[in-house]
Amino acid sequence: MDPLTNLLTLEIYRGFLVLVRVAAAVGFLPGFGEVAVPMRVRAAVALIVTLVLLPSVEGLPDRTPAEPTEMLHAFAGEILVGAYLGLGAKLFMAALQTTGGVAAQAIGLSNPFSLDAAGFEGGSVLSGVLLIGGLALMFASDVHYLMIGALARSYGSWPVGEFPDIGMLAGRFSQLIATTFRLAVGLAAPFILYGLVFNLALGLVNRVMPAMPVFFVGTPILLVAGLGLFMMTAGAMLTGFVAALGGWLSGS
Repeated sequence: MDPLTNLLTLEIYRGFLVLVRVAAAVGFLPGFGEVAVPMRVRAAVALIVTLVLLPSVEGLPDRTPAEPTEMLHAFAGEILVGAYLGLGAKLFMAALQTTGGVAAQAIGLSNPFSLDAAGFEGGSVLSGVLLIGGLALMFASDVHYLMIGALARSYGSWPVGEFPDIGMLAGRFSQLIATTFRLAVGLAAPFILYGLVFNLALGLVNRVMPAMPVFFVGTPILLVAGLGLFMMTAGAMLTGFVAALGGWLSGS
């Protein structure tokens, strides 16, 4: 093989190493990896980000693998790292969806037959509103640039071509699941408290006036007051979501 062909082959291999990690992350990242985004658009975004990051990536191999298994091993490691970054960011969207589900349950607006939003099955109306608002605010506040920055910094934590420690990745992912769940419960705390107090009040009213149809009287009040509470707290919930996602991306 002549030197020019060997150089071109090595550069193509390096480009594919970076592309594999970026494509795995873009396939799951919020906003980029949504079901509504066509596959061609996702592939184009992954290719553009790869071309931007490729000159700055350090530690690229100086030779092509001698065996196909060595190449597959390197590609598998890059896929794991990219999937961790993409799914980690996706967990924050799942937290927002959980917040909407808890809020809808507390105010009596949950519906198992509602349409899915942003790739989450069985979401409620409030979940859909929060997810769409979260995606819009994420792009409006330039958090998508932090995603690209997290991809660039990942090469410092996980060098290119090296297989990551599965136990370490699993541990960090489990911690992130706990963190996002606490975030979801924290954002939905006003609705949990509201539902508890309101249902406790309905129970006391029913004890005082057993003949009163508290369900038919209380449900409209529960729903209207709950929607008002949602209108007052939606901005704070979205701001908390974007701040938490941005903080994780900045430190990942």
